[in-house]
Amino acid sequence: MSSYTVERFIFGDSIQATMWYQLLVFVLFALAVIDLVVGVSNDAANFLNSAIGSKVATVKTILIIASIGVLAGAVASEGMMEVARKGIFVPGYFSFDHIMMVFLAVMITDIILLDVYNSFGLPTSTTVSIVFELLGSAFVIGTIVTLQAGRDVVLDQFINLSTASKIISGIFLSVLVAFSSGALVQFLIRTVFTFDLDKGMKRFGPLFTGIALTAITYFLLIKGLKGSSLLSEGAHTWIQENTLQVLSVSVVVWFILAFILQRALKVNLLRLIVLMGTFSLAMAFAGNDLVNFIGVSVAGWQSFQAWTDANLATGIGPDSYLMNALASKGKAPIILLIGAGAVMIVTLWRSKKARNVSQTEVQLARQGEGNERFRPNMMSRSIVGLSIKIGEGFSAVLGKNATQWISGRFESKGTVAEGASFDLLRASVNLMTASIIISYATSLKLPLSTTYVTFMVAMGTSLADRAWGKESAVYRVAGVLQVLGGWVFTAITAFIMSGIFASILFYGGKAGLIIALLLAVFSLLRSNKLFKAVEAEVDALPTEAEDQAREALSQRFENHKEVVSDDLRNLDKLITLSLRSLVGSNKDILAETAKRLKSEQKKMEKSFSKLFAKHKEEGGEHIVEFTRLQVESHAKIEDLYRLTRNLVEECLDHVSNYGSMPRRSYLDFILQSEDEMKRYISDVRRQIRSNRPEDSGLLGDKSDGLKETFMNRLNHELDYMANGEVSLRLGKLQVKIILDLMGIVDLGEEVYRKHFDFYRTYVKE
Repeated sequence: MSSYTVERFIFGDSIQATMWYQLLVFVLFALAVIDLVVGVSNDAANFLNSAIGSKVATVKTILIIASIGVLAGAVASEGMMEVARKGIFVPGYFSFDHIMMVFLAVMITDIILLDVYNSFGLPTSTTVSIVFELLGSAFVIGTIVTLQAGRDVVLDQFINLSTASKIISGIFLSVLVAFSSGALVQFLIRTVFTFDLDKGMKRFGPLFTGIALTAITYFLLIKGLKGSSLLSEGAHTWIQENTLQVLSVSVVVWFILAFILQRALKVNLLRLIVLMGTFSLAMAFAGNDLVNFIGVSVAGWQSFQAWTDANLATGIGPDSYLMNALASKGKAPIILLIGAGAVMIVTLWRSKKARNVSQTEVQLARQGEGNERFRPNMMSRSIVGLSIKIGEGFSAVLGKNATQWISGRFESKGTVAEGASFDLLRASVNLMTASIIISYATSLKLPLSTTYVTFMVAMGTSLADRAWGKESAVYRVAGVLQVLGGWVFTAITAFIMSGIFASILFYGGKAGLIIALLLAVFSLLRSNKLFKAVEAEVDALPTEAEDQAREALSQRFENHKEVVSDDLRNLDKLITLSLRSLVGSNKDILAETAKRLKSEQKKMEKSFSKLFAKHKEEGGEHIVEFTRLQVESHAKIEDLYRLTRNLVEECLDHVSNYGSMPRRSYLDFILQSEDEMKRYISDVRRQIRSNRPEDSGLLGDKSDGLKETFMNRLNHELDYMANGEVSLRLGKLQVKIILDLMGIVDLGEEVYRKHFDFYRTYVKE
């Protein structure tokens, strides 16, 4: 091994080297704690979404059941994830100092990557991230070491290609299998039960419960207790060899128990399925995916122990000790697993990002209308269009009567519980189907991603349940495509980032480690700042309770005027900023103003969508007219924002491109206009809030006077351009500014008229 790395990565003698690597092990475990927090925030969606989306119980009850499952899984899991030790790379090819670089690069990358996904509320696979991070860092370190030794790079020497390819193909194949299985099973189950669950459960409830709980129980035995001392290897093998007998007995036992619970104790069997499924998935998650977060750190600690023992016996250095010890099977100490379980439970209860990730899947799968988070794109439109044509083809083959009968089985008739995104039957199918796929793949020793399976099953069941109507399908499909694209991005980014961090550690040594850790800290702080900003925007929107409040018309009108007044005040400030910044040629303030306007426009779009949902839910006298006022005034305010943004972006573009400044007389005109616009908008606000007729504040005269001033100035500017006294580019800017200001004046007067007419016609009477 080259001393180039060792001189930078350790001190000199054995004692100093031991102290240095003790510090690195401590860093690995500190990173593991952070990774647990960000990892659980993402993976919690796997086992919480069905329960939360169906409102099977209070959030507190759901979290208690999930916490018990997490703790049970952590205690039961004594097996180490072999992927971290030997599944991706050949450990015997790496010396101890190099393997520590690999592990540190993996942990730093994993924290940054998962936290970014959490901040954007997107679920991703912690299994995929850890696999590709190990692949990227091992590839880079192995390649550098090989080239320094003067040998040809042969991947088989340091990358376990057969295992890695099997893991990768199994993970991505699960996407297609999970989606199609979820859609097929949900279609069949819903056809049998319909949305009339009381009637359906009386007939088929015990049988369905027996099948569902058998799937969940088998999943618990095969996946949840895999590698646990609670289930010996012999027992695990016996269950796999006698699967049919185990399943048959389980169905009978659960059927009898379900029959008794339903008929004698009046227990809601679907609630039992969902709560038990939530516990089962939480336990399996903690028992298996837990090591995605701590497996690498534990492997680093065990590598340190192996090298320390060898160093004491033979004095071998970290650059000479090859990590063949990792080729054997290892186990994590029980106390470490319990501690990790405790961190996971605290995160489960405290993490706002975990709820943010969960809401992404719940909203994509919800039954019925609502605000759509994702924007449609060409691909989503094409997929929906093709699906509609395929559906029409099937309808033609089945015939009119059969099509109508099937459609009748899928009429929801408002049976989804209040506040729930879907009903308990779909939640049960989600858990049952995901359990079957995961346990079956595990029994065949096929690796897959729990995130991929649970998410795609939920998307398949929502499609089959006709939750994606014609109007919402393009939005939902766009969301699914974005999540799928994010998974591919996870793999590519994890590989590249871990390789970059491995290079920094290899060539930078201690300085490289400090740089890498500082980059991780900066990334965490940055993503949390962005998350808080987004969260503040969401909190600023009206809550569901506020939307459902039944207010008198006059009070609703007063509240609405306050909102409009605030919007006008905000616009006034932004117009002032933009005009003064043009005069002062201040590019930074113009850029910040443009950014604020873009953010405000996004808020306006969200609040506009909520108007229709509120109109649909509320009743009362003149509610149609009031909603029309809201919609029309909202459109006018949006136009005001659009004109103001045009004005700002035109000024910013001119200043950024080092355009010549307007002559002094035009700048004086701008400053005078800014002052007059400020007073005019203030008058509009005052007239709206006071409900006074227009002539009481002479608003119309002010509007006409401003427009006459602007028109005169416009004619002057056109004369200057015609006479060649101003450049074409500058002349266009000056004309556009005047036209934008005239448009703002017109819109301000229209906003006032809308409100006064409504007050005079409906409120005053």
